[in-house]
Amino acid sequence: MKIGVVNNSLGNVGSVLSALDFYNYNVELAKTPESIINSDVIVLGGVGNFKTAVKRLKTLNLWDTINEEVLDNKKPVLGICLGMQLFADVSYEDGKTEGFGWIEGEVEKIPNKDVRVPHIGWNIVKPVDVSLFTGMLYSYFYYMHSYHFVPDDKSVVIAYTPYGNLNIVASVRKDNIIGVQFHPEKSQRDGLRLFKNILEDIR
Repeated sequence: MKIGVVNNSLGNVGSVLSALDFYNYNVELAKTPESIINSDVIVLGGVGNFKTAVKRLKTLNLWDTINEEVLDNKKPVLGICLGMQLFADVSYEDGKTEGFGWIEGEVEKIPNKDVRVPHIGWNIVKPVDVSLFTGMLYSYFYYMHSYHFVPDDKSVVIAYTPYGNLNIVASVRKDNIIGVQFHPEKSQRDGLRLFKNILEDIR
């Protein structure tokens, strides 16, 4: 199984490559449309600005290829942090920007009335569907974000994280599409275990 980690030059790509390499998976940095097509699994990482990420993927001629592989060819995709937010219809970060629209919903700023924004640090993840979180129920994972994904259909949500009065969507799943808001590559042992669970599940 070949895993293509999309090169979007937005932060955490190197850490994701290193984490996946821990289990000796066949991992490569996907820099071209051809490398996306030749991958069995697509990983969309990234931290930072939604609009910048969309522009970057389109400039690199990767956007349409990723969309076709995921929607038409049903290729498994894992989105991490900003990568998961790109699943949405639209984000309101730095204006209004359209995402892939794979999962209906919006990316909104975390209300900062009762909590610190950005949300940075370790927080508990409470699974709704435990299949991907086997062996680490109610574990802590590392977060770093100011915006969060709010899906229209709550049935796609497989884990939440309590943050103040909010239940932030920690993970989503719809068919071949899986996303996590936290950073498994920064979450030590449980992060590595989650990568393994996901890749074994979609194999």
